[in-house]
Amino acid sequence: MYELSETNIYPCWHYGAGLSTSAATSISREVRYELYLDHQSLGHVIASPHHLDELGLGYCLAEGYIQSPDEVAAIDVDATSHRITLRRTSIATATMQRRDSSSIVDTTAKSVSIGSTTLRSASIIDTTHKSSPHWSVTSEEICSYGTLLDSITKAHHISHGVHEGAIVKSGRVVAYAEDVGRHNVLDRLLGIVAKKHIDTTDTLLIFSGRVPDSVIRKVHRIGCPILCSRAMPTELGITLADAYGITLVNKLRPTEFLVFAHPERIIADTQLIHS
Repeated sequence: MYELSETNIYPCWHYGAGLSTSAATSISREVRYELYLDHQSLGHVIASPHHLDELGLGYCLAEGYIQSPDEVAAIDVDATSHRITLRRTSIATATMQRRDSSSIVDTTAKSVSIGSTTLRSASIIDTTHKSSPHWSVTSEEICSYGTLLDSITKAHHISHGVHEGAIVKSGRVVAYAEDVGRHNVLDRLLGIVAKKHIDTTDTLLIFSGRVPDSVIRKVHRIGCPILCSRAMPTELGITLADAYGITLVNKLRPTEFLVFAHPERIIADTQLIHS
């Protein structure tokens, strides 16, 4: 149903109880591709080797190089030259739009990471577009997603080398992605949402990774009002989730979770949330 990450078996040595033995373990595959928008190189992608077209589309949308998937006439993935090229319907300068009266330029975060490469760009915080507060979910439903990612893929448990993300709407997974890079997961999800025209206003994003501010920016771009992660947030992640109106759920388990921002969307069992 989903395109899942590949793993390869590598030999290794296991050390335990004072002994060393030969062993083998699964390692997640990754590839290095250069990403182009028309004739402009945007840097290199270090990613899992599947659906690279959606990854490229999602990244360009997330970082503001394009504003809509309709701007893209074709996406070419060349396995020989290791190059992803998004070709626009009309060539224009790829710049991020600034809204002087309604945006805050975050001058402390002017780099964006794609794979292991850092690119320089302005980071824009749009303070006018916030997630809708008029949609809620029960704490019981959130807990039910504590094992969701485990039920979809075995790659994380086999290799411990991939991140995972799923967008859930009305109890159904409408988009899923996994990758060696946590930011790549979110870019892939945005690419899927854009291609399939998925309405994310009443969805949850279930995520495996840590939640710094860079993750919150991408979740905001995807449009999911609730982010649930198995890992913990950073201080800046909490601050930005609060500013964007995103309900931030962390340390998600089948029986419990923590909420760091906008708990008003959760119809909560008081004992569950505060115990």
